Amino acid sequence: MKLKIIVALLFVGITSYAQTNEDVEPISLKNEFTTNLLDLVIAGSVNINYESLWKNNQSLYLGATFFDTYGYYDAGYLEESNAFSLRAAYLIYFSKRKDHYGFYFYPMLKLRTGEVTVDDGYSGFNSTETSYSYGVGGFSAGFGLGHKWLFSDRFSLSLTGEIARELGDVPEDPFGDLGVVEPRFGVNFGYRF
Repeated sequence: MKLKIIVALLFVGITSYAQTNEDVEPISLKNEFTTNLLDLVIAGSVNINYESLWKNNQSLYLGATFFDTYGYYDAGYLEESNAFSLRAAYLIYFSKRKDHYGFYFYPMLKLRTGEVTVDDGYSGFNSTETSYSYGVGGFSAGFGLGHKWLFSDRFSLSLTGEIARELGDVPEDPFGDLGVVEPRFGVNFGYRF
């Protein structure tokens, strides 16, 4: 319950800051939708991301991931995932042009809930198939780096890498393979409007 209250207060604070600060008024192309195709190929996760483009090469990024996994630790053995995550990030672009592309940095927060089922192959002399499930719910914070290219002033391609640390319970992996730090990479395609 405390976690939900903290996330709600963070969201309200960010949106109220965006509405009252004159330095972060939107530019002419205000929005961008993206999807991370690398996650789809490696982990089977489906991403839908929204980026609100502000002045001074800054933006607010909100993303939802369906069939999420904990990093890519079990990507090759994944049987099923009902995990869902929400992510918020504040992107700061370092390009001299004010067009929201080039090298960027972002701090982020992520809230995830759900369970992942993994097929661990065959075990023992009986050749019995073993599978196990573990919860991936939790709250994490981290940062990422990326580079974005813009084509025809509408289409974008970005490469990202990020690291997040669990703030609370670590996912319940019975074999102890998972850690408290989760890496994630991205090849994102997007459209601005």
